[in-house]
Amino acid sequence: MSDITPVVSDDHNERAGSQQRTQSDKKTHHIKGSIFRIKAIAEKHGLDAMISEDTPSKSLFERALLREKQRKELRQKNLELILKVALDSCQDEIAGEPDHDWLLRFLDLAQDIHNHSMQKLWAQVLKREVTKPGSTSLKALKVLKNMTPNEAQTLQKAASLACSFGSDNSKKLLLGIKSQTGFFLFSRRESVDALSLGEFQLPYSSLLILVELGIVLGTELESGVIEIEPALKLSYQGKEYTLQPKSKGTTMTYYRFTPTGNELCQLLGNRSNPRYQEKLVELLNRKFQVQSDVRSHFYHKV
Repeated sequence: MSDITPVVSDDHNERAGSQQRTQSDKKTHHIKGSIFRIKAIAEKHGLDAMISEDTPSKSLFERALLREKQRKELRQKNLELILKVALDSCQDEIAGEPDHDWLLRFLDLAQDIHNHSMQKLWAQVLKREVTKPGSTSLKALKVLKNMTPNEAQTLQKAASLACSFGSDNSKKLLLGIKSQTGFFLFSRRESVDALSLGEFQLPYSSLLILVELGIVLGTELESGVIEIEPALKLSYQGKEYTLQPKSKGTTMTYYRFTPTGNELCQLLGNRSNPRYQEKLVELLNRKFQVQSDVRSHFYHKV
């Protein structure tokens, strides 16, 4: 059998070359150099007088006034968008009057929130404060103000894994359960069953971010010994469980949210992670007699 070499016409080569140039042009369009980026920033914010080839038509003072005007207009637009989102989320619930000083501080901070997802979160803050005055502290507002969208997503991931148990309602990230094995005192050993938060997109590096923001305490804590009676109540995202240990000496290890972290978790509402919930229940059933009962929940996504 003879070898056959495909023949490609000049017209085909020309079309192929044209397509490659078009794709290359598209890639070049998205990849800009540092000079282009700095110039674009300067032009957008009215700061290009010293780098422009043309002589400025306005004085330094006039340019400053123009930039201040643009900044005020953007701040006004940000606040109007946040108020609209807050209003659209209302269902005419019973409401109260937010503290005047709190409201002024809220507006001062919210006016510089440009990211759309973060604006939705600030709208939720306002709605919550109207329906439940005193829900969000000024300290929590300051934490939100300094939070990037990526950090807000990290908070959301942590909040979706948070539960509460024991004598308080503070949110906790359960790490594992410790128990004593062996029938005799001299032969007893400590058994640890752990939950990997990294498996649910919350690695240790994310926890460090939350610690730095003042949302989670940086120390791993351990509960007291859990008694068989009365049964321990554990709540996860609106679902209640009652736990009775299968053996004596059972404890839980966890990270605790700070008061500010608790406020922000309350703001986000119940947002369960089904895969995590399955793993959590599986872990609890290893060490406890577990009973559950479904409660209503609400959901808010940034």
